[in-house]
Amino acid sequence: MRILLTNDDGVKSPSIKALFDALSGLHQVKMIAPAKPQNATSHSLTLRHPLKVKNIGKDKMCVYGTPTDCVILAIYNLLEELPELVISGVNLGPNLGDDVTYSGTVGAAIEGTIIGIPSVALSFYELKDPDFHAATKFVLKLIEIIKDKKELFTDVLLNVNIPNSPKGVRITKLGKREYENVVERKNKEYLIGGERKELLEAGTDFDACSKGYISITPLRTDLTCYETIKTLKSWKF
Repeated sequence: MRILLTNDDGVKSPSIKALFDALSGLHQVKMIAPAKPQNATSHSLTLRHPLKVKNIGKDKMCVYGTPTDCVILAIYNLLEELPELVISGVNLGPNLGDDVTYSGTVGAAIEGTIIGIPSVALSFYELKDPDFHAATKFVLKLIEIIKDKKELFTDVLLNVNIPNSPKGVRITKLGKREYENVVERKNKEYLIGGERKELLEAGTDFDACSKGYISITPLRTDLTCYETIKTLKSWKF
């Protein structure tokens, strides 16, 4: 299978290297990832200056831009053949709940989906000592399951979060987080961050991962709220 591998942690991330090495023996893998970390870049792309691309090894390139830039350049210019699958990750940290809207990892998978290529965003649930073996083992299995199911990926991508020593897999919905002390002021400067509390509602990605299960959440690129269209049409403008 022809696979485009990217991420938002940058080409030096140990997780993208581990995934590249694991997939390359079985698939045609091209790694095209940001030259530097691009965390929390969401679905942003570079418009106001040229993008530099550098070869860094066999089937490996880095782009001095965002994860979305990487996918666009790969598909429209850098690759001789279109990939059959876009894999973004494995991110060194979770992308759960509302946080998917900030994620460069998810942003790259969104771009692949918009272009029309089945796409998967992968993230580690644990920040400390992520389980590379469990992640690569699962990804290899996932590829075999989805390779003949392209019709399921029209306007849909999969957001996957992988805990260490996973007990199994659960299909989930996005959960919610509560934030405290979101903005910290230091003299005349500000830091955005704060403490986060996960709401462990049954059926959510947070709940599944907290119990040791791999979470797979299908996400749509079509943001239209169809249920509200009828209500809005009844308004008198």
